[in-house]
Amino acid sequence: MLDTLPVAVMTVDASNFSVTYANRLAEHSLATIFNAPAVDPGGLVGAGLDILYRDPEWHKALFADAANLPHSERIRIGFEVIDMRATALEDATGRYIGPMLMWFLATREVAAEESILLLAHYDSLTGLPNRATFFERIEERLAVPEPEFALLYLDLDGFKFVNDSYGHVAGDDLLKLVAERLITEAGRRNAVVARLGGDEFALIIDDTHHESLIAFARALIETLSAPYRLSSGVVVQIGASVGLAIAPDHGSAADVLIAHSDIALYNAKAAGRRTVKIFTDAMAECLLERVRLENDLREALETRSGMFVFYQPITNLESGQVVAREALVRWHHAQRGWVSPGEFIPVAEQCGLIHQLGEFVLLEACRTAQTWPNKETVAVNVSARQLGQGTLLPVLERVLTQSGLENHRLELEVTETALLSEEIDCVSELRAVRAMGVRVALDDFGTGFSSLSHLRSFPFDKIKIDGSFVREAAHRPESAAIVNMIARLGHTLGVTTVAEGVETQQHLQQVRDVGCVEVQGYFLGRPAPEEADANAVANLNCGALSLERSL
Repeated sequence: MLDTLPVAVMTVDASNFSVTYANRLAEHSLATIFNAPAVDPGGLVGAGLDILYRDPEWHKALFADAANLPHSERIRIGFEVIDMRATALEDATGRYIGPMLMWFLATREVAAEESILLLAHYDSLTGLPNRATFFERIEERLAVPEPEFALLYLDLDGFKFVNDSYGHVAGDDLLKLVAERLITEAGRRNAVVARLGGDEFALIIDDTHHESLIAFARALIETLSAPYRLSSGVVVQIGASVGLAIAPDHGSAADVLIAHSDIALYNAKAAGRRTVKIFTDAMAECLLERVRLENDLREALETRSGMFVFYQPITNLESGQVVAREALVRWHHAQRGWVSPGEFIPVAEQCGLIHQLGEFVLLEACRTAQTWPNKETVAVNVSARQLGQGTLLPVLERVLTQSGLENHRLELEVTETALLSEEIDCVSELRAVRAMGVRVALDDFGTGFSSLSHLRSFPFDKIKIDGSFVREAAHRPESAAIVNMIARLGHTLGVTTVAEGVETQQHLQQVRDVGCVEVQGYFLGRPAPEEADANAVANLNCGALSLERSL
């Protein structure tokens, strides 16, 4: 029967640690590893552990005691990698007779993981550290006693014009040339340089003196403002603006320093571009605006004034039917109009309102889904701040009971970044969620530090490919390769893959060609309110109604 298993299997005698049995797949696997002709599996019988392990003595000690099993490990043998699991084998009397080794070749999976990890840490276009890695570098500097350094946030002036006028290829060419100049200038001051995204770059420099920092920033601007000859032969010229924040004067946390340097950059661009600004307390008025936003959001949640849930369809590519809808919270402010979720959700996370906001969305989404005649699944995003607090399960039980929605029709979407903090607690809580029958999806897959390890740590029902990869697949081969890789990985694991960010027919055809199961994006449907809210939303959009809505 072991010969029919889809994994390589060997049994080992605990008394002398020799192979007592090997199935056909074990023979083929070892033949692949050692680049040797295939032999009869019986030929492996009697061989020692050294055929698999560099340190057989250590493994002999491990396998000598059944209490050490089961045991899992990843082993590199030559150019191949195998995932190995050893379990205890007992005879009819219950006596331990040795380990049973089961493995499969994981070389391609490891290569895929390494590729994703590289893309997660470094910008694929310029080779510079990306935003996540730069954030790590700041935290490393802050971890030392009495840290003193400056953060320079840099944005290119005129890049959009070049990109729009000459195309994405020219834009990418220009970004690479900018990166080269920044690396050269950074090297002169032993500074760390990163690309944060788009045409935004940042540097860490060990200097806190205003005069020398401003001089360095102006030198950067002058260097970046010199003409560029692109690979097409076109000569273009751009500029740059710089915002500065100094540690610890302007913050002792990475996110605060980035925010303050960004505020300074905003002021530099507002001052006429190609300018340098150092963060000041006067600039902190924008932070006060954030506090005002928090207070208004708190009131909106208490009164349900202007709070809506929109739904975006998720379509099965094979049937063409909508199989799920993602619930997306929207807020209409009485004075400011529609407030971007990217603005008020981080505020809710930081001030603790995320639990109240999350329960509102869950209850509204489940109540609405209960009325859908086709019984589609409803997907609800869960913030990292909602995990690991011991509050999610009670909220789910309460919401499902109140709404009457079947548990299996609710799907929680969790981002990879949510798993990076206190991952063990998060995974434990997600297992309990799944035990309830609620589905769990991994959102924005491919953007985290250890994407494949998350798939090994938890049996997700669905993988959602980050929309940035889908949108860039048309003109970035590396993004297309990632989409293809993740789709194939999902097929191998038996996990549904959803391509987000499908905005054109070309996007749709590309994700269809690589085997994605479901798609989501503006091309198939924009987020929209349910029929009960449609008139109110339309009136708000026309500015004809000041809404007071109570659920």
